[in-house]
Amino acid sequence: MKRYSFTNDWVSAHSPVWKLLLKDSPAVSKLLEIGSYEGRSTVWWMGNAFRATGKGEIFCVDTWEGSPEHEGTDIPAVEERFLRNTAIARAKTKAKIKVHVLKGRSTDRLARLIADGHGLSFDLIYVDGSHQCPDVLSDLVLAFELCKVGGLIICDDYLWSSAVHGQENPLDQPKLAIDSFVNCYARKVALYNTPLYQLHIRKTSV
Repeated sequence: MKRYSFTNDWVSAHSPVWKLLLKDSPAVSKLLEIGSYEGRSTVWWMGNAFRATGKGEIFCVDTWEGSPEHEGTDIPAVEERFLRNTAIARAKTKAKIKVHVLKGRSTDRLARLIADGHGLSFDLIYVDGSHQCPDVLSDLVLAFELCKVGGLIICDDYLWSSAVHGQENPLDQPKLAIDSFVNCYARKVALYNTPLYQLHIRKTSV
């Protein structure tokens, strides 16, 4: 069996919490990932999220063009690793999983999913795309429309910043957008009491 090829590990630190959240969401059959990079989180979801149902779909949205924090990264190689890693995961897992690769800006791709009838249909949405505040906010608003009632939205990098401490610009970080979303949708979501670097949200009403 071929081995995965990853250059970063942004998953292992969060996976214990994800396993606990999945116990509270046992019937995941449709999952959306905003920001897939080289597929480490995608592979984790493929190996763990669909165990109860034995089958499912995962929709992966990414531009594979990189962001400011990826300056100097060989982005075409990142995309190649994503395709290779997800192919290996599909061969390894016992679950029957269909992977939909949606290359493009998340605003465009998520809006298209809604237009194509996927609104209120996703069991789990993982938001880890652009870290720019306006992009994160639009991702969350559209993710809310795509998530079913009772579904889970995971916001990565709640406290992330690429700037030196004391020189942070809130508009270049996810936190302001996530806080704004949670405050505006306070009557429609519930927060889990989980480690703060990520925010875990349950949708409670439309």
